[in-house]
Amino acid sequence: MEEKGVVTDVTEDTMTVEFKRSSMCEKCGACERAHEQMRIELRRQRGENVGDEVQVQLAEGTLLRAALLAYGLPLLLLLAGLFLGKQLPVWLDLPGNSDWYAMGLGLLFAAGSYALIRWTEPKRKKRGSYAPQVVQVERLCMKECMKEREGK
Repeated sequence: MEEKGVVTDVTEDTMTVEFKRSSMCEKCGACERAHEQMRIELRRQRGENVGDEVQVQLAEGTLLRAALLAYGLPLLLLLAGLFLGKQLPVWLDLPGNSDWYAMGLGLLFAAGSYALIRWTEPKRKKRGSYAPQVVQVERLCMKECMKEREGK
C-alpha cells in the first residue's frame, strides 16, 4: 500500500506526515475519526523537511502480521486458557465448577497477551518492522525550481 503525503512537522529524528484520505481509506473505516486529513509520525531517514512531499509504503503482509499479533495472539491464548482451565480441576482434583476455572484462566491469559504485546512494543517500534517506510521524497525546493522553469 502506497500513499503520498506532505511533511508538516520535523524533529531531529522524526517527522509528521499528513495524508489526504483516499478512496481506499474510506472503505477501510479503521480511522473514522480522521475526516479529511490523516497524520502519522515516521522516522526521518533522508533529511526530509517541512513541505516535502513523501511517498510512504507499507510493505505487503505487514498489516496482516500486525493484525495477527494484535488479535490472533490474544485469541490463541484465550482459547489455551479456556482449555487448560477446563482441564485444571480434573488434573489437580480441584473443587468447584470447571467452567469458572476456564473463564478465569482464559481471561487471565488474554489479558497477559495484551500486557506482553504492550511490553514488547518499544522493541518493535525501535526495529520499525511494522512501520511504513518512506520510499521517495520530492523536495519542496525541487517543486519550486520546476515551477520557476515552467514559468520562464
